[in-house]
Amino acid sequence: MFKDILIPINLGDEATWRNPVKTGVELAKTTGARLHLMTVLPSFDYAIVESYFPVDFEQKAREKVDKELHKFVAEHIPEDVKRQTIVAVGSISEQILDIAEETQCDLIIMSRRGRPRRYFTLGSNCNKVIHHATMAVLVLD
Repeated sequence: MFKDILIPINLGDEATWRNPVKTGVELAKTTGARLHLMTVLPSFDYAIVESYFPVDFEQKAREKVDKELHKFVAEHIPEDVKRQTIVAVGSISEQILDIAEETQCDLIIMSRRGRPRRYFTLGSNCNKVIHHATMAVLVLD
């Protein structure tokens, strides 16, 4: 049924990944799909923003988050599940859509909201992904 499943992870907010990871693991075990677990760092492309950080800050942040994502995967994804980790930089919704296309995912599983936006029915990133994805999107609470 599914070959490749993308799960965006906000490492700092369990509410955004608990149900998507659980569901993704179950589907991967059932269908033999590969899980693509990703997280997104903000971009430091604006000159005014870049000026406040050391030159190598983005690279160091990327390396640190990559280690954290690998640790997360080791703790939450069974070893018998095929998986790939991805650290992207930029707009969250745009990176989710880009990575889904690049990895040829046939399903994106994400939470409808995170801790900071509990008062919205859908978070803005989830809303953008739903409206622009070319593959199935499973939205969980």
